[in-house]
Amino acid sequence: MATTEPRSRSRRRPGASSAAPPLSGDEVVEAALRIVEREGAGALTMRRLADELGAAVTAIYWHVGNRDALVNRLVERLVEDMGDVHPSGRTARARIAGLAAELRTRLLARPHLIALADQRGMTDAMFQPVQVALADELAELGIRGRRAGQIIQVLQCHVVASVVLARAVGRSPARSRQAPLEWEGRADPALIATLSTDPDLDGAFAFGLDALLDRFLDDREVRTRRR
Repeated sequence: MATTEPRSRSRRRPGASSAAPPLSGDEVVEAALRIVEREGAGALTMRRLADELGAAVTAIYWHVGNRDALVNRLVERLVEDMGDVHPSGRTARARIAGLAAELRTRLLARPHLIALADQRGMTDAMFQPVQVALADELAELGIRGRRAGQIIQVLQCHVVASVVLARAVGRSPARSRQAPLEWEGRADPALIATLSTDPDLDGAFAFGLDALLDRFLDDREVRTRRR
């Protein structure tokens, strides 16, 4: 439902000789999004937001209410953005893989906002649009009901696990390039070299996704095309 913006108030800029352009509620929300995405939710205060916009703190409250109300608007904006899914590809399998990859990319891009949505109990609402899109693609392959639900849950778990691992790796100190002592005497240098370096998280996600889709879809797409 569209909300009606209150009459805009001019922002205050110290030293300005003329009135600045009016401030809108959407501008306040956009500025809050920038702060959270750059610095995390802890950095979002009404004073910080006022400084970002060159406005009086009272103007911020007037446009969006208190901080709690503002956070709700940020989460609503995130849920709206997450609902804009784009299945693409020539086959149902390609579209399913694309939806999973798109979800992972979005979760990686906005970690602080995702955390806010989780704190507000909006995780399910955030995932529902892609779940619906996945269900549509599975239905095209004749997969429905409990089986379809299980596949969607597993794909979602694969995406979320990859995101959590990527964040953990990003926070960890640099790894030693030296092979662990446990590998001494092993005659598989390629294996040891692979496991002794930083993981290729994008490659691991794609490899795992292919393995899951191989298991779930087998030759269903071929049979569907022959009908």
